[in-house]
Amino acid sequence: MTVVEMVQGARVRAERPFAGIPIHTEGVIDEADGESCVVAWDLPDSPLPKGYGKYDGRPAIASGICRDGFGSYELRWLTVVVVKGD
Repeated sequence: MTVVEMVQGARVRAERPFAGIPIHTEGVIDEADGESCVVAWDLPDSPLPKGYGKYDGRPAIASGICRDGFGSYELRWLTVVVVKGD
C-alpha cells in the first residue's frame, strides 16, 4: 500500500503476521493523517461492527476492537482490498 492509498474507510489485508494478527487478516483504516494510519482489525473473536469505518474514540476495552498504528515505512505490509466507496 502507498501513502496515496491510505484513505479512512479503506479495507486492507495484512501481508505478514503481527502480534495477535494472523497473515491475510483484513481490517479497516479508521484513522489516517497522510503520514500514518490506524487499522482496526476484523478478527474472528472480535469482528468489526457492520459499516465500521471511523474511530469513535472509545478505548479497546469498551469497543472490543483491536487497532494497530502504521507509519509510512510500514505500509508495504498492507494491501488495499476495497477502497472506501467501492
